[in-house]
Amino acid sequence: MWIVTVVFRLQAFVAPVNLFGAIGFVIGHETFFYLLLIVGVITGIIVAEYIRRKTGLDTFFGRIYGLNEMDEKFKRKNKK
Repeated sequence: MWIVTVVFRLQAFVAPVNLFGAIGFVIGHETFFYLLLIVGVITGIIVAEYIRRKTGLDTFFGRIYGLNEMDEKFKRKNKK
């Protein structure tokens, strides 16, 4: 179970790092790239801890990856 928790924590951490790193890469200046990468790391840590404390990592990612209840309601509505 701890492997799943580690993977979920890494997913929550890596998303802001990738976003800010890509923005820094598009800007093209090396100083901005490293600055935005550091901001992404700090934001990733904050986001991962916020998700872990408020909803729990498994619940958060379960809602994202799980079946959407609205899809099921829409399918039932169209069958009638």
